[in-house]
Amino acid sequence: MWSYLIGFAGFLLTAMLQMSVFSQWKILSGSADIVLLFVVAWCLQDRSKRLWLLVILMAGLAGSVSALPVYIPFVVYLIVYRVSRLVQSRLMQSPLLGMLVLTFAATLLQVALNIVYLFITRVDLNFTDALVEVALPSVLLNMLLAIPVHAIVREIALYAFPKGVEA
Repeated sequence: MWSYLIGFAGFLLTAMLQMSVFSQWKILSGSADIVLLFVVAWCLQDRSKRLWLLVILMAGLAGSVSALPVYIPFVVYLIVYRVSRLVQSRLMQSPLLGMLVLTFAATLLQVALNIVYLFITRVDLNFTDALVEVALPSVLLNMLLAIPVHAIVREIALYAFPKGVEA
């Protein structure tokens, strides 16, 4: 129960920070997605059996405030959830490495789905410009912010999930 409350409160906090502060931090046209970073970090730390319910709720809220379709955050967040479960079972000797790899893959997936959606809706985009001015700077910002987000979420998780307690 505590993990859901703490996870949802953290999600709301990062969503407010994303809309107010981190949306203004840009390199070229790419921006950091602190909500995605929180979801990645929380999925790697949380051991709850029904975390997917919280992930669906987070995806719904993130999709409702996005200018792009609602289903893109659903796809990205659920893939992040599933892959994080695989990373937990195989790479938990190095959780920071798991965070960086998952952040890289999730950011590329999200940007790729956004670009594909814009191409399908016939928005006039140059693929090279979209890759160089949006995708790569977004990956760079997310990779730089992944380390502090991982450290903060890990400290919160130490208090939220004491050793020896299973959900």
